[in-house]
Amino acid sequence: MSQSSNVVDLDESAGRTAAQLHQILSTGDRAVWAATALALALRDDTASDQRRAARSVLNSIAPDLDLDSGQLDLRGLSAQAAAPILQAAALLTDKVETWAGQTDDAILAQGRASAQGAKAFVQYGLPMLSGLPQAMAAPGARMLDVGTGVAALAVAYAELFPALTVVGIDVLPRVLRLAEETRKASTVADRVVLRQQDVGTLDEVDVYALAFLPAPFVPETALRAGVSRIARALIPGGWVLMAHGKFAGDPIDDAVTRFRTIAYGGTSLDDTQAEVLLEEAGFVDIMSAPTPPGAPAITVGRRSPVNGVSG
Repeated sequence: MSQSSNVVDLDESAGRTAAQLHQILSTGDRAVWAATALALALRDDTASDQRRAARSVLNSIAPDLDLDSGQLDLRGLSAQAAAPILQAAALLTDKVETWAGQTDDAILAQGRASAQGAKAFVQYGLPMLSGLPQAMAAPGARMLDVGTGVAALAVAYAELFPALTVVGIDVLPRVLRLAEETRKASTVADRVVLRQQDVGTLDEVDVYALAFLPAPFVPETALRAGVSRIARALIPGGWVLMAHGKFAGDPIDDAVTRFRTIAYGGTSLDDTQAEVLLEEAGFVDIMSAPTPPGAPAITVGRRSPVNGVSG
């Protein structure tokens, strides 16, 4: 009797497991194809039949969606939708373990997606950071873009600030070759400088008004060494803008965020950990700012405008 009961229990357990796995597969399949539809619907080179079908998917999700208002950066939004799909495909297909092994298409898509953050920063973040609007507009102003990737973000900032020179550093020669193509194709090529360099070896002092540091793309050893070096490289009163994982307490979202960071080969930080890291490096006026859905979490810190940073 007990043996028969064990068989029934095993069958029920296997059935529950199968149902759970099918639910994950169904949810993932729908999400991937909805994001793919979004990416294709926003591109101007999509075949007409595919675009119609893609837009019908979007209309089924948001019936009043208006893609023809002329006020949206459709190319950037398309890249943002495509980036995680391309990255996941590269991870599965090529068995890559870090961001360095991603395909060119995946890296380009991520770069175009991250560039969307520049306008949002100017609109929402910049006014909150004391002294930074003036510093970014000053003649000879400089910004450091760590892990510049394809330099899409560097170009976006240079376009938004006519007096600004953006220095983009990255450790990957292949990525920097893509960045050079982005730089040359832009209207601000003379104000975007690219260097192959690890942020942990940064040795400049009193140079940059702003530094952007994306923790999910920087290994922990380099990140921890780099934060202190960035503090010295900023001008007194300069700011660091550190992007990191957004952990809001949803177990699925949090687990996916950690998994994605591991896939990138980067450092997983929550708000508190990011704030402690900046505090240990001597920053002041540290705060974690709210960001819209889909955007990374942001923690900022300021180099003291009076005494600088010790160390």
